[in-house]
Amino acid sequence: MRTPVLKSLPLLGSALDISKDIIRFMGRNFEHQKSFIFTLPMRTIFATCDADVIQQILVSNHKNYRKDYASNKLKMVLGNGLLTNEGESWFKQRRLAQPAFYKTRLEGFFDVMNRLAKNEMEEWKKQNKQTVFIDAEMMQLTSRVVVETLLGADVSGQLNQIQKHIYELQLYMVKCIRNPFFEIWSALNGEKKRFEHSVQSLDAILYHVIEQRKRQDAKNDLLSMLLDARDLDTNEGMDTRQLRDELLTIYVAGHETSGYAISWAMYCLCSHPEKYKKAKAEVQQIMQDGALTMERYRQFTYLKAVIDETLRLYPTAYMLSRESKEEDVVNETDIPKGTVTLMSIYHLHRHPAYWTQPDEFIPERFEGKDNPLFNGSAYFPFGGGPRMCIGFYFATMEMTILLAQLLYHFDFELDKNQKVEFEPLVTLKPKHGIKLNIRNVA
Repeated sequence: MRTPVLKSLPLLGSALDISKDIIRFMGRNFEHQKSFIFTLPMRTIFATCDADVIQQILVSNHKNYRKDYASNKLKMVLGNGLLTNEGESWFKQRRLAQPAFYKTRLEGFFDVMNRLAKNEMEEWKKQNKQTVFIDAEMMQLTSRVVVETLLGADVSGQLNQIQKHIYELQLYMVKCIRNPFFEIWSALNGEKKRFEHSVQSLDAILYHVIEQRKRQDAKNDLLSMLLDARDLDTNEGMDTRQLRDELLTIYVAGHETSGYAISWAMYCLCSHPEKYKKAKAEVQQIMQDGALTMERYRQFTYLKAVIDETLRLYPTAYMLSRESKEEDVVNETDIPKGTVTLMSIYHLHRHPAYWTQPDEFIPERFEGKDNPLFNGSAYFPFGGGPRMCIGFYFATMEMTILLAQLLYHFDFELDKNQKVEFEPLVTLKPKHGIKLNIRNVA
């Protein structure tokens, strides 16, 4: 079946619409079909929010798909980490890193996450905070969590510097991905030089930490686990460059997704008072004396449903992309050889063909088996198939702990004098922040 092709400008294609607002551009065109084709300068894109097509690409026929040009742009910063690597090299790297992400090992970070979250709440009380931009606060907190669990506490003093570099590098990469002429222009206006300087500065921090750690005894952090990891066939470990790439990939993927997901969860809860009361009641019942242990963490059900529903409505990995090695056909939809497919997880998660009340915040849809409001075949917050996010358990544990501590210690309400909008970069972030009024309750 022939996929509809959008009419667009000569040479530029749909580049201007994409650069203005990719979410709105996609949504406008998905109103009439689940898949369509559009052009950008020098490339043709197959866009889809069809659950069957996405299942085929990520799971059923994943071997027919490789990372696309966007991943190659991410390599400018992330190198050959698990997010961007391919083929046999990726498989070996995934197998090498996998033991560090076993559930039992990650649960060893529970106390670190809980301590940092509780300390942050105590600091807010000392400062007698009346308002917060929850996204900025959570990005700081999740960054501290990832730095301590990934690298140990050694680089905590350089946290702001690391975050600044990451944000600047993201902006540059997104511009390169969406506009193939930007990279040429950036070489002339100085942006490319600033980008390269940020990469060098970030590398200096990471390589220094790696070399220091090699001379130290192993610690309870992911860097130590990755340093100790050995290939089953060769008994070889990761070289310094591999370690650098994995550390940066884990840091970027680890703190941004969690930080923004918690922010969107608070936005959803504060926008729905009954859901807020229900989540807070569960937290107060489980944390009656204020203590949160692993045993108590496992008792949360509604809070975890809140996170699942938030990731449905506001998936931080809102777009995934692949390139077809050979022609593929899904339910009579043709995907030609060499085609870049842009999978909109955001629109898949909100499509009325797959979800009842798709735009409504209903955490209850994730409670109980065979819930008619849930559709597992159309839910990909962490991707799917062999390349599903290796750190999904780390992220969900962190989000649950931080959300529990927020709700136990404070009451929140949305500041009414604000407009909450998207800024879709590598992840789905709130453009102007999310401002909350807060009141100390514990």
